[in-house]
Formats: sequence, structure tokens, C-alpha cells
Amino acid sequence: MNQIPLLFLPYAGGSAQVYKKWVKALHPSILPIPIEMAGRGSRMGEPLCEEVSLAVKDLLYATRKYTSGPYAIFGHSMGSLLAYELMRSMRDEGLRLPTAAFLSGRDAPHRIDSNRETYLLPDESFIAEVKGLGGTSNELFQHRELLNLFMPIMRADFKLVGTYQHVPGEPLPIHMIVMNGINDTSLCGESIEWKAHTSHTCEIVHFEGGHFFIQEQEEKVVTLINEKMMEMMKDSLLAQRY
Repeated sequence: MNQIPLLFLPYAGGSAQVYKKWVKALHPSILPIPIEMAGRGSRMGEPLCEEVSLAVKDLLYATRKYTSGPYAIFGHSMGSLLAYELMRSMRDEGLRLPTAAFLSGRDAPHRIDSNRETYLLPDESFIAEVKGLGGTSNELFQHRELLNLFMPIMRADFKLVGTYQHVPGEPLPIHMIVMNGINDTSLCGESIEWKAHTSHTCEIVHFEGGHFFIQEQEEKVVTLINEKMMEMMKDSLLAQRY
């Protein structure tokens, strides 16, 4: 069976590897590809990316080999922002763009982040902000050595997001599936604002839950991914036939 790659990008403080637990629930025709950024996971010894431009350059190198055929991208929170800028860079490079992009837990790129200076907070205040978003194991906060290991990663991620400046450009010709939790207090805009960034279609899907609804509603989220990816495969086959 031919599989379509689904590239998972990391979220702030998290690794793309966290999506590996979705593998069994994903349709067999979907090939999940966790994309690790420098400074985390198997690349822990490399310098962290603290700017979107550097992160995108890193991600472009890591994802280029998957752009020869149909594929999709999934990004949550910081991952949505990185997915958006990565797709813009792919277009600039003349690479094949994803057939669909799942953009989760993030305001549209032109929206100014309400937590831009979180990365500058003292440790205890910073930790409280991270805890407030949810999605991070309590075990991390209970073990100081483990926390000290991950603190630089989390601060780098929050700095990356907090210092981001959107530069207007042409909308992307990509089908976007925008997903948000109805109780996500980190959002300051409306999901529909993502429509300004695509010349294709943009679906808005709301789930029960907060910023990490992808964990709270994991089964429903994976079901949606399966449905949209199957539609994508069907359309791709029809396009090849005609």
C-alpha cells in the first residue's frame, strides 16, 4: 500500500516524537514522520533555534526529501507557525507544497501573540505560564534535574514565538484545516482569520478543551486527520487518472 507522509512539527517545549503514540490509530495509508528540530530529541546536542528564520531553514533541510510526492503537514501551537513559514519557504524554493496543512492551537500568523515576553520571565513565573497551558507532564516539574535539562528548550521556543514578526505575502495555495480548542485562553483572534493566508479552502474545526485539546480529544483529532487524509488520497488518485 502506498503511504502518504504526514510531517509532524514540534510544539513549544515538546518534541515531534510525542505524536508517535498516534501511529496505531492513524490509517495504514498514512506514514507519520516526526520532524525533530535542532536541540531536541535525537538532536539534543545541537544548538537550539531561537528565531523562526533559523528554525525554518533547519526544517526545510529536514523535510525537503518528502516533497517529491503528495504529503501533508501537521503543526500544533508553535508548530502551526513553523508550518506556515516553512510552506512559504518551500514555495520560494520551488518545492512541491503539501496537499493539506493541519494548523492547530494557534492564531493566524498576522495576529500579535499576547504572550510575547513569556521567555523573559523569571524561572518560577515562566514555569507557571508553561503549566497553565497544560500538555506538559507533571513529572517534568517535579524533577529539578529534568526540568533544568528542558528549561533552555522551552525558553528558546517561547523566544522563537515571542519575537516572530509576520511579513505579509501572497496567500498559499494549500487546503488548510484549522483546529482549535474552544477554551484555549492563549488565542486572541478568530480561527477564521487563517482564511486570509490561503488561496485554497480553509476548514475551521473546534474541539472541546483548552490549548492541548489534541491530548484531551485525541481520538476525535486522529479521526479527523484520517478522514481528511483519505479525502486527500482520493482527490490525488482522481487527479492522476484525469
